[in-house]
Amino acid sequence: MVHNYRTTRSQRRNNSNVLFGVIDTLQGENRRLLREVRKLRRRIAELEEELEERRIRAVEVVTENWQREERYSKLSTERNRLRVQVEDLEDKLKEARAGRNN
Repeated sequence: MVHNYRTTRSQRRNNSNVLFGVIDTLQGENRRLLREVRKLRRRIAELEEELEERRIRAVEVVTENWQREERYSKLSTERNRLRVQVEDLEDKLKEARAGRNN
């Protein structure tokens, strides 16, 4: 970091010392770079926050999809079990009707 050397107005106005002009230029550049660094760090923080929000949402979506698939699988299994049960009952009903007719 460049030390903040003080110059008098007359030195600046008359540019009596080239060294002071160089120092002023360096200090100005240093301030500009510091502002740029702060700006970029703020942007990085914003991006990190957005990434975290998107990661959380992605996990939520994956979880919701998994739960939906689980529910679908359970419903499908239950439907198939009930279909088999209905077929068995229909077969018993047919047997009972056939037995009454004999």
